[in-house]
Amino acid sequence: MTGRTRFAERLRRLREHSDRGSGALALLMAAVLFVVMAGFIVDTGRAIHQRELAADAAEQAARYAANHISTDALRNQGTVTVDAASCTSSVRAYVRATGFSGADADSSWCTQVSGNTVSVRVRLTYTPLLLAMGSGNVTVWGNATAQAVQEQ
Repeated sequence: MTGRTRFAERLRRLREHSDRGSGALALLMAAVLFVVMAGFIVDTGRAIHQRELAADAAEQAARYAANHISTDALRNQGTVTVDAASCTSSVRAYVRATGFSGADADSSWCTQVSGNTVSVRVRLTYTPLLLAMGSGNVTVWGNATAQAVQEQ
């Protein structure tokens, strides 16, 4: 057999088996795509849930802070006024009692106290389940406003 016929024979064998393993590669690529899509869907749903949880905690913390009224203003002027001095500590106490981390509770505060109205901001930090990138932690905020009302 000449060198030319050996080369032609090798070339023919390569052409017959050139698609070997291509099915495994396609399956591997499909599996990676599936995991990425599943992670995106799961983590997006978790992010929505955590934002709702932060907003709910902010609403409850605002109500809790609005319950702490100034007794001096009520006795002396007969008006219901939120105690501005204890507002942030009330919000932090509620957030801590809810089960949020200490760092999240310490980063929550009263943004505004005006008469019988209180506005609060609550922080919630969580870690995505599948697609943790960079530091891995994501921070969401909840904001809410509540009013203290004097019943007649």
